[in-house]
Amino acid sequence: MNKVILNFSVPVWFLLLIVLFSFVLTYWYYRKTNPNIDLKNRIFLGILRFLGLIFLFTFLSEPILNFIQNKIEKAKVVFLVDNSASMKLKWEVTDYVNISKMVDKFSQTKKAIYETGITDYRKYPIEFWKFDGSSSIFDNFKWDSLDFNGSETNLLNPLKRIYNLKREENIGAIFVITDGIINSGDNPASLAEQLGIPIYTIGVGDTIPPRDVIVAGIITNELGFVDKTQPVKVNIKSFGFDVDGINVQLFEGRELVAEQKINLERGIEDYTLVFDYTPKAEGFSKLVAKVQVLPNEFSSENNSLSQIVKVVKSRRKYVLISGYPTPDLSFIKSIILQEKGAEVITFIQKQGAEFYEPKPNRKDFEEAQVFILIGYPISSSPTQLLDWVKEEWNKGKSVLFVSQLTTDYRKLKPYEEFLPFNFLSNNAKEYTFVADFKQTQAGNPILNIASGEAGLKLLNQLPPIFRTEMFVRAKPESEILATIRIGNSELKEPFLLTYEFQNRKSAAILGYGIFRWRLLGQSLRELMNAPDKDIDPGSALIMNLLNWVSATEEFTRIRIKPAKTNFHQFEQVSFTAQVYDETQSPVDNAIVKIKVNRDNTQVENILPQIGSGLYSGNVGSLDVGEYNYIGEVYRDGKLIGSSRGKFIVEKSNLELLEFRSRFNFLRYISDVSGGKFFLWNETEKIRTELDNLFLQNKVITNKEELLLWNYLPLLIISILFFSIEWFWRRKKGLL
Repeated sequence: MNKVILNFSVPVWFLLLIVLFSFVLTYWYYRKTNPNIDLKNRIFLGILRFLGLIFLFTFLSEPILNFIQNKIEKAKVVFLVDNSASMKLKWEVTDYVNISKMVDKFSQTKKAIYETGITDYRKYPIEFWKFDGSSSIFDNFKWDSLDFNGSETNLLNPLKRIYNLKREENIGAIFVITDGIINSGDNPASLAEQLGIPIYTIGVGDTIPPRDVIVAGIITNELGFVDKTQPVKVNIKSFGFDVDGINVQLFEGRELVAEQKINLERGIEDYTLVFDYTPKAEGFSKLVAKVQVLPNEFSSENNSLSQIVKVVKSRRKYVLISGYPTPDLSFIKSIILQEKGAEVITFIQKQGAEFYEPKPNRKDFEEAQVFILIGYPISSSPTQLLDWVKEEWNKGKSVLFVSQLTTDYRKLKPYEEFLPFNFLSNNAKEYTFVADFKQTQAGNPILNIASGEAGLKLLNQLPPIFRTEMFVRAKPESEILATIRIGNSELKEPFLLTYEFQNRKSAAILGYGIFRWRLLGQSLRELMNAPDKDIDPGSALIMNLLNWVSATEEFTRIRIKPAKTNFHQFEQVSFTAQVYDETQSPVDNAIVKIKVNRDNTQVENILPQIGSGLYSGNVGSLDVGEYNYIGEVYRDGKLIGSSRGKFIVEKSNLELLEFRSRFNFLRYISDVSGGKFFLWNETEKIRTELDNLFLQNKVITNKEELLLWNYLPLLIISILFFSIEWFWRRKKGLL
């Protein structure tokens, strides 16, 4: 059923009043004319005037013409078929007691489609989709249309598309044929529950994986420093092997960095090794972790993994500013001096606004990378040093703030820009507390002072320290790593905060007397009767915090980098760029050109503008290899800056990292959506479910609006009536 409805921005009574007013005005105007004309011409001119006024007032009352079309849409069934590479895997299970079978996902998928009668289903219209990293709809489904070459599996993508189509189409049920190994995109379970459409999942594969050894991950800092050792964590997965002395190696390019041996045990799947890596030169280093290929292993393509590390000079300069001599200053300085190549300049205030030697100077601030404010400012402190810190912060340098008893927070408040908190109030009354490190922060690298949960346990044993009755509010971008605890009372007041914004970092320790933390290390060594053992949780925490704030790059006008350092084959290689002018304001309407090189191959593209100095785009998918790139930014035809880097394209092994089908996950998807779960060989049950489907027709409403008040012909008609009236009046000689 179709409807046409005319709406106005004014009430109906007002429209009637306009019609009456137009009629009265027209009648009054043409009841007598000068010179007098016959009644027929007066009526004709009156009609023209009346219609002209009606169309004019209608135009001004913002009319909207709504075209509403209702149609009855028959329900259809959507079949989603997993087209990822894992769906063509095949292996034999022989290593388990009383179990010997062949797992062939390709054949299982084909059987699930054809032996259930899906292709001949006629009760409701059927639409076949395939999905891997993306999704597409088949015009005419054939088995040969599936190539099973997708490099990743993203179930959220097709479910989102179906969600967006709900208003326009009547999708009554969804059938998903997959192994349930989702390795891309967010978890689709929440959307499945909100969708309002039952999802019937058909699981293929098996919960028993093939015999294989995999490098599942390589984790290290993306930014390294020359001559500074950093850990490289390598995660290994093993299925079905019981072998001793397996080699795991770490390479920098083709040069062996280190190797370790592990013993694989049947029933234990996850292994973690930590290597020490010390960069020797500036530039981009390619780290490669490899595990030995074993006989009868299912695949050797997943036995290595790479990571790019940007290496910069390790020499860092710290500026420590204190309102007065304090043990915390000595504690932090001693930790910094443990770092090879670190330089520390200390400015300590004495009486009035004077400083002990050396005196602060602008050059030291310009050359420093990290500024540490320890109880600074106090009431007599000059603000010039804070101005210098603020200027350097805006260039991309870092700040660490440590509160003290006499810190003047009101003098500090105008400089909250470089702090992770906003100051609310302070009372000089002093109390003791202990730092409370939450389990939710267990994965934070700053708190990683020991393996597993041991690190948090040690940190929560740190001795009590001091604090004034100070209240602050953490900035939205800040992360609270620890709060305070007084006795058994846990307070939500921040103690240790970090802040990262636009490539700039700051941190704050809102307590003093942290030098006492070193006492815990001494006590632990005495309890363990190990005087030479390196146990100092407090110092390790401060060292990690200093490493975090210093691991940044200075502000640069041009920042161009790939979305990540490791891409998979067939994946779109995407870049982002940020462009600023000399005043650090974002630059729009620039030309950002990306050039990607490998051997004799070069790819170029221009990144589209997003806004506020941000540009983003891709250069397409590339072959496997190691690539260098250069990004150039032009404004008004002139080159204003460039950026270089490196990234890797690897043969995708996402589909070879996990083999065990996730049937429980698929069962959960079906349960929350109102569907059912089937195994691939339950063909009779699937056919019965299809035959028993009862899907209702749905009224689909399409609505279109025509904004008549923005419709020029309406105004033209009004003007036309007035023009004809004026012409006829002139012809009759009316005044």
